[in-house]
Amino acid sequence: MKLLVTGGSGFVGRALCAHLTARGHDLTILSRSPAKAGKILPPSVRVLSSLDEIRDHEIYDGIINLAGEGIADRRWSRARKQTLFDSRVGVTEALATLVDRLKHKPGVLVSGSAVGFYGDAGSVELDESSPAVRRDFTYLLCDAWEKAARDIGRRGVRVCILRIGVVLGNGGMLSRLLPAYRLGLGARLGNGQQWLSWIHLDDLLAVLTNCLELGNAEGVYNAVAPNPVTYARFHESLASACHRPALFSAPALPVKLVLGEMSVLLLGGQRVLPARLAGQGFSFRYSTIDEALAAVCAR
Repeated sequence: MKLLVTGGSGFVGRALCAHLTARGHDLTILSRSPAKAGKILPPSVRVLSSLDEIRDHEIYDGIINLAGEGIADRRWSRARKQTLFDSRVGVTEALATLVDRLKHKPGVLVSGSAVGFYGDAGSVELDESSPAVRRDFTYLLCDAWEKAARDIGRRGVRVCILRIGVVLGNGGMLSRLLPAYRLGLGARLGNGQQWLSWIHLDDLLAVLTNCLELGNAEGVYNAVAPNPVTYARFHESLASACHRPALFSAPALPVKLVLGEMSVLLLGGQRVLPARLAGQGFSFRYSTIDEALAAVCAR
């Protein structure tokens, strides 16, 4: 397939591009930093700085939309929130404009979202049919992102929306936590009872590929492993994978003072289940947190 990928130079995007190239797909990547992206992506990948570089007669079989500034990279000021919206919703709306002008419409759009769609949901079990429990900022962001993707579906494109949990691999959240945990300084956050819905990077790549290549895949999927855990359980498992004790904790109040509204990413959570993936027979390579973290740390 000839594919257009946004967000292809990020943590997940880099792994996805290598994975898809190995499967024989022809990739074009949209990147804010084309020179940098060209150095870290497979040499066969075409890198663009703007969708305007795509000509009307070009043919793309599918689009994978993973664009988005890191939601936990900076404190959520008003300007930062707008940047987060623009980098997700704005790019997806730009893809709709591209689809409108292409003479040959792509067959499929696989578009990212996040389990933050459900808001800070406490211990309620959530599947794809569940409404948002709390309409906080993460809900507003994900809801607008998903609506923009569904709008592309009205143009005759098959759309899959992935509500992705915390991705475990050599990058992302673990790249920040592992140095401390390897020194035995990792800490449980708050009371540790907040739920963490996660997925190993290898399983996420498989989910993305299935949505792309299987013509019967459509609609919303929770891209999470079948066994979410509390943060206390995650803390203990990560410490064990690093062969270190799980001795420390970080009270909620200092976290809230330092991070402000963004602290909900660490002190709140969602207990999300991959009901549709399970119903369609998807087999997870890493279904438990111990398996996933042991595999990451071994690498």
